Amino acid sequence: MEKNYILKLALIAIVTIVIISAWGLNIVSLAEEKKTTAQPDTNFDYSGNEVAGWASYNIVFDESFPKSEEKIVVYKDLPQHYTREDIISLGEKFGFSSKDKIKEGTEGFGIMKDDHSMHAYLFNTGSIEYTNTNRAHTINPYDIPGNLPSDEEAIKIATEFLEERDLLPEGAVLSGVTHGKIYTLVRDGEDTVDWEDVQVWYGRVLNGVEVKGTKISIDVGGGGDIIDFYSNWRIYEPYAELPVKSPEEAFEELKSKGVYVGMNSKDSIVSIDEAYLAYHSLPGAYTEEYLEPVWVFKGNVMADGKAVMAVEEYIPALEEVPEL
Repeated sequence: MEKNYILKLALIAIVTIVIISAWGLNIVSLAEEKKTTAQPDTNFDYSGNEVAGWASYNIVFDESFPKSEEKIVVYKDLPQHYTREDIISLGEKFGFSSKDKIKEGTEGFGIMKDDHSMHAYLFNTGSIEYTNTNRAHTINPYDIPGNLPSDEEAIKIATEFLEERDLLPEGAVLSGVTHGKIYTLVRDGEDTVDWEDVQVWYGRVLNGVEVKGTKISIDVGGGGDIIDFYSNWRIYEPYAELPVKSPEEAFEELKSKGVYVGMNSKDSIVSIDEAYLAYHSLPGAYTEEYLEPVWVFKGNVMADGKAVMAVEEYIPALEEVPEL
C-alpha cells in the first residue's frame, strides 16, 4: 500500500528547525501559531487573497436583540517585565534547572535543555509556552491512542498539575477537550493514528464577562505526562466605564462587514441567533493596550434550510476608542 504522511508532518519538521533558530526570542510565538490554529479566530479580513472563500452580506437576526448596555468597564493591560529569576522559577515547574541554557531577548526570556528536548518561553506580553520537543506533535512510541488517559482523567491530571504549580489563575474555567492527532493516510484503506494527545482547554471570565482570546491549554500525552503548555493570560486593571454601541448598531456594522462563508454560495443566508457583550484579547504574540469590549454574534451559514457552517463574529462595542 502507498502511504503518505499528511502535510502536518512537514510542518512539524519546519517548526522544529524554527524553534532552534528562533532562540533569540525575536519571532512571533510558535505556540501561539499552534493554538490559534487549534481554536481559530473566526473574524477574517476579506480584502486579501489569503482567505479561501468569500463573504456573504445576506445576514439576518432570528431572535430579539438583547437589552442594550449603556456602559462597560474597560480594562487596561499591565505590561510585564520579567527577569532571569522569573524564567528560572517558571522552568522549575516543568523540570528545568538554573543550569539549563537561559537567554534574554527583546520579547522576554527562554530556557532550553542542552539537547533541545525541552524549551519554555516567558514573553513580556504575558504569554507562556512549554514544549517537550521529543513528544509534542512528534511521532514516538509513548503518545499513541492506547497509552492515553480518558478525557475525564486528562482533565483531572491537567487541573492538578496547573493548580500545584500556580499556573491556573483566578477566573479560569474549563472550556473543553480536544485531541491532537497525526495520521498516516492509506490509499484504499483505513487511515491510522500514529500520534495523539489530549488537549485540555481553559477560558476566562472577568467580572462576570467572557474574555474571548484569553486561554490556557495543556496537552496530556501517554502515561499522563504533560508534553505541551500554552497560556495567553494578561494582567488587567480597571480603567474606566465607557459607553457602548447598541446591539442594533453593531449588527448593522456586521452586515456592512460581511460574514465569511467559506466556499458556500456568496448569497448564502447567515442566520444569527445569539448576540452578547464580551471582551476580546489579542493573541499573545502582540502588545495590547486595553482589553477590547466586543459584541459577539453567533449563528450558522444556511443552505437549503440547513445549517452547514457555524459562525462567530466580533464587532467592536465601544462608541469611541479610549485614549489611555
